[in-house]
Amino acid sequence: MSEPFLALLPRLLQLIENADEPLTLTELSARSGYSAWHLHRQFRLHCGMPLQSYQRLLKLQRAATALAYRQTPVTELALDAGYQHAESFSRAFARWLGQAPAQFRQQPDWQYWAQQTEQLNHIAGTDKGDFADSGLRTEQRDSTLLLQWLHQGHPASIGNSIRRFIEFRRSNKLHPSRFATFNLLYDDPQDCAPDDYRFGLALQLSGPQPDLLQQPELSLVTVPAGLYACYEHIGPDAQLEPIIRALYTELLPARGWLPADVPLLLERVSFFPDVPAHQAQTRIWLALQTD
Repeated sequence: MSEPFLALLPRLLQLIENADEPLTLTELSARSGYSAWHLHRQFRLHCGMPLQSYQRLLKLQRAATALAYRQTPVTELALDAGYQHAESFSRAFARWLGQAPAQFRQQPDWQYWAQQTEQLNHIAGTDKGDFADSGLRTEQRDSTLLLQWLHQGHPASIGNSIRRFIEFRRSNKLHPSRFATFNLLYDDPQDCAPDDYRFGLALQLSGPQPDLLQQPELSLVTVPAGLYACYEHIGPDAQLEPIIRALYTELLPARGWLPADVPLLLERVSFFPDVPAHQAQTRIWLALQTD
């Protein structure tokens, strides 16, 4: 007997994302234990779109992320997305996001992109893991010096800050392989006015480097030493919000741990689109009260 579809879904999504080429319904059926017809019907029922459409849009989403934040040539992105010719890729991309790839790379319409990827992100966030067996641990951390680019403003415009931070890193040769990447979460977007929302984009330094403070958005931030709860997350960013909420509302209270007044820290070990979304690795660090 085939397993319940919602239990199968996380493995099915990973199977799709690992594939170099879109898998046919017959291939997915053979690996899932569902008939092709039933698999198609269940996916559309629970995810709101045909399975083949999901595979196509997933490839375009990764291409769009690379266009926004990387320097990968359009021809390479077209091949990675399963298109033999850049022209056919450009047409499909423009139908989806309303901009040609070159136009999107130059000036993305962030709000429209967010609208178009909302359903994809919802599907990716359907499985947030088994928190009871999550491997949550505590660790004593030394103080960490970060060079922070502070985004303040509507969450929908954070892409502009990410692009500027990446360009700053690139121009100053601050590669993530040598300078670890962090995010600092100061505000919950659900609890503050959009224009007041703050989100830190940061890299770790071994010591103060005042010559890097070239722009008003940049500052040095010291994350204090102390006892931290650490949760290792491997998967898409769409799963981070429910995981973080569960940490605050379920996992920490269940262990009698109280969070300290320190911004939540995300350590970005590997990134989408450099790796598939389900392989992206993020360490979530929560400072704990010890008194």
